[in-house]
Amino acid sequence: MFDRVIRRIAPVWPLDSFVAVNPYWGFADQTFAEAAAHLQGSVGERVIMDRRWYADLLKNGKLMMADILQASSDLGVDLDEYGWRAYLREPSELPMRLPRIPELMDRPGHPAVSQYVVEQISRFLAAYYDRGQSLWSFPKDPAVGLFGSWRQYTLLDRTLRAMGLKHLRSELLTVSSNAASARQWALETLAIAQPAEEDYLLVLLKSIGGWASWCRYLLWQAELQGSTNADLLDLLTIRMVWEGLLRKTADARVLERWRRQIHAWTIDDKGVDLEDARRGEVLLRASEIAYRRQVAASIRRQPAKKNRAPLIQAAFCIDVRSEVFRRHLESVMPELDTIGFAGFFGVLLDYQRNGDYAPRTQTPVLLNPQVHVTEDAPGDAIQRRFRRLRRAAEWKHFKLSAASCFSFVETAGITYVGRLLADTMGWHRPSVHPDEAGLSPEERANLRCVLPKSLTLEQRIGMAEFILTGLGLNRGVAPIVLLAGHGSSNTNNPHRAGLDCGACAGQTGEVNAKAAADLLNDPAVRKGLVEKGWNIDPRCCFLPALHDTTTDRVEILGGLDNPKLDTGLVAELQAALDKAANLTRLERMLRLEPDLRDPETVARNMEQRGRDWSQVRPEWALAGNAAFIAAPRWRTREMNLAGRAFLHDYDIEKDPDFGVLTLIMTAPLVVANWINLQYYGSIVDNQRQGCGNKVLHNVVGGTIGVLEGNGGDLRIGLSEQSLRDSNSELQHEPLRLTAFIEAPTDAMDRIIANNDALGRLVNNRWLSVVQIAADGSLRERRSEGRWVSI
Repeated sequence: MFDRVIRRIAPVWPLDSFVAVNPYWGFADQTFAEAAAHLQGSVGERVIMDRRWYADLLKNGKLMMADILQASSDLGVDLDEYGWRAYLREPSELPMRLPRIPELMDRPGHPAVSQYVVEQISRFLAAYYDRGQSLWSFPKDPAVGLFGSWRQYTLLDRTLRAMGLKHLRSELLTVSSNAASARQWALETLAIAQPAEEDYLLVLLKSIGGWASWCRYLLWQAELQGSTNADLLDLLTIRMVWEGLLRKTADARVLERWRRQIHAWTIDDKGVDLEDARRGEVLLRASEIAYRRQVAASIRRQPAKKNRAPLIQAAFCIDVRSEVFRRHLESVMPELDTIGFAGFFGVLLDYQRNGDYAPRTQTPVLLNPQVHVTEDAPGDAIQRRFRRLRRAAEWKHFKLSAASCFSFVETAGITYVGRLLADTMGWHRPSVHPDEAGLSPEERANLRCVLPKSLTLEQRIGMAEFILTGLGLNRGVAPIVLLAGHGSSNTNNPHRAGLDCGACAGQTGEVNAKAAADLLNDPAVRKGLVEKGWNIDPRCCFLPALHDTTTDRVEILGGLDNPKLDTGLVAELQAALDKAANLTRLERMLRLEPDLRDPETVARNMEQRGRDWSQVRPEWALAGNAAFIAAPRWRTREMNLAGRAFLHDYDIEKDPDFGVLTLIMTAPLVVANWINLQYYGSIVDNQRQGCGNKVLHNVVGGTIGVLEGNGGDLRIGLSEQSLRDSNSELQHEPLRLTAFIEAPTDAMDRIIANNDALGRLVNNRWLSVVQIAADGSLRERRSEGRWVSI
């Protein structure tokens, strides 16, 4: 039972590698409607937009009754047009949810006990897990564990007296410091009726859900390495013991209300909640049908005739922001072909800089890195970086230390005016990325990402083949191939890693692009590829690049000194990248500041957004995402997808054994689903699945996460400013992801059947899969495995 409860929690990654997470990952074994009814009826967490949202869409003509009736038929909900109009007029009735003892103890005019319980646990966890933010570290004994440490902390906690709970200390002394024994004590003390027991434990864990997600991340990471971590189970124990202590000491009237409400919950008809959730899913599906129709109407049926092979091939991440740039780049340079591939470029690596304690992952978090890449630089650049960083760290420690922090303000005084003025006017550069900190631009340009020497030539050739096959380059390679990862430049933003590449585990794609280009330019590897039959022009050069999604500039990161390069063609490429950047900025600005039209003014505005410490919307990131398309580029070339689609190039003719298709559906598609559902959850219930107001965020634990204000639970998900504009208008439409894939249905069925995670997502309607047939017609896979024409 305990294991089932803790695995309902989705993980959250730390700020320095923040990636989007499907908040419903632990409920993927249930259908969408079942999970919605379950969460709403136990925790009180909303999973579907209020029906008034859909009523407004219908009223404004953004949703058609015909789509609602179609979705109703698809999902087997027996309701006609009259019934739906009546349903949409009725106010929503929230299901009964399970009560917690602390919230029943709350009294007007008195400190809230429910809030204090969360605050007390959160303060302890912030100190326990601190990653260098605090100048004094919390003493930890691994043998005692998380629960034992909390027990020791709470026995010394004087805030209990201020809350009128000092008598809890004597009760806590009777509780064992062994977590398993404490859980048993709590179960016996609470004596929850068996039908409600597991759900009640979920409610308790969700009451500190942000920190539960952090502990789930620790368990996730441990399991990737073949180990385990007991902290999440210990956190559940802490919350159970808190409830047990209050059960022993609460007023009799409070306990009677608590017992009555739990009994009422156990006999309540849950079928009513499920039926309402199914109707909510119909409305959601109707809005998805309306969006799919827009995509389907624009998909090409026949390829355009090409007179010659491309002079340049430019590979971009499948990120929705790349769709806009790719479209404009192709328009200004027709002899160039763009390619969409997950931003890790098929190199499953981790990366360790000189001086780092441990490597960081640069691979989708669902996969384990297979190659260890290290940093290399000419001369003494690394030593110079260490000296600069050490001086900066010592200066910061001096400013913050107990002995000097007050006198520093008096002493520094007017010398800080320049810095304050630069911050206010946005004159400084954006926050320095950790990879760039301590380095000059020239030193950074000369940094190399070195593959391990232990890799044999055959292994390197195999990696190169995997990359080229994934990129669809097994039918010819252009003289220049650009490998463009992406990252974001902004300042004063704790969640800046969330704007970087999700396929690179919340890092920029720079390392992966450099490593892939270095491998593919290796003369020995190139010779081996040619000997194995690869058609690669001897003059071909792979150039690493980085697409800044805040300013839309694309910077080529090296390789321009290669004597084989056609300098004239490189100049054309650079001019095309600059023109595409201008066009992309103009399009993106329509959502940020629609009154701006002049290209130079728009470019300055974008630059300013990245430097402005008070800017809450440096870019819209992936807001609006709704589709995933894996098909030949000619299907979508010149098609305006408005930055709402993940575009992955895939040609079935180049993948006879479906190896690439398997990779696409089990890694990039699942990552896209995580991104999509993080945006979805942050909109439908920002209180529980979002992180509230960005202006109020305070970093906790160095890189662990943020609190909203000066306390409370760890906040997860996306802020309101990432979802709404300054007029509170939504910039992301809450839709589940639709994957349009051009591949045989039987091949997709096999992949879905052979991958448990993907199978749950598809069969339980957390994402939809639509086949693009050879003639351009579309068929949707229903949860029962049938393919239906749409």
